[in-house]
Amino acid sequence: MPKETFFRLRDERQEGILRSAIHEFVEHGFERAKIGDIAKNSGVATGSIYQYFADKNELYIYCAKWSLELFMKKLGSRTNLKDMDIFEYFQDGISKVEIISEERELVIFMQSLSKRPDLMDASMAAMYEASNKHIKMLIQNSKDKGLVRTDIDDDLLMEYFIAITECFRMRLVKRDVDFSEVNVDNPELQNEMNQMIELLKKGMEG
Repeated sequence: MPKETFFRLRDERQEGILRSAIHEFVEHGFERAKIGDIAKNSGVATGSIYQYFADKNELYIYCAKWSLELFMKKLGSRTNLKDMDIFEYFQDGISKVEIISEERELVIFMQSLSKRPDLMDASMAAMYEASNKHIKMLIQNSKDKGLVRTDIDDDLLMEYFIAITECFRMRLVKRDVDFSEVNVDNPELQNEMNQMIELLKKGMEG
């Protein structure tokens, strides 16, 4: 996590630093990314970055968490996310594709996390932390609608949902699918999404 000094910054300043870091990681990769260039492009001193983050690893991991939080925030602003059930969320590809088209660099960055095995576990843990509150909300919505089983703990349902959706993501990664170019109308992709929804329903439906 960033140091308290980072959270004292205005939201706009925080976003500027993180976007600059993400751009640097996407353009040059983690190893060749330079803190000095991140600082310069975000309009702060190099030393300031180290006042906000312990090192480049911590900055990279927090960028992963922030990227997913921003994605979910944007999704919530254009959908009825607060009332959506778990199956509607998985199937709502149009809103996600709209955000992907707006935030291509963030999507490319999140897709590249799997290329850093040494940091992937920490990065994915940070992303799951950011997404868990949304998934639990979707599960509760689904229970309220009578769509999922009430005899299974929410944490177990969440882990099952994450496992299925991560399986779907990894299938696309193995096929070198560029998430920034995903077309939700693609029949093959739509068929796989429908199959994943059926898997979700088999284990979760009430």
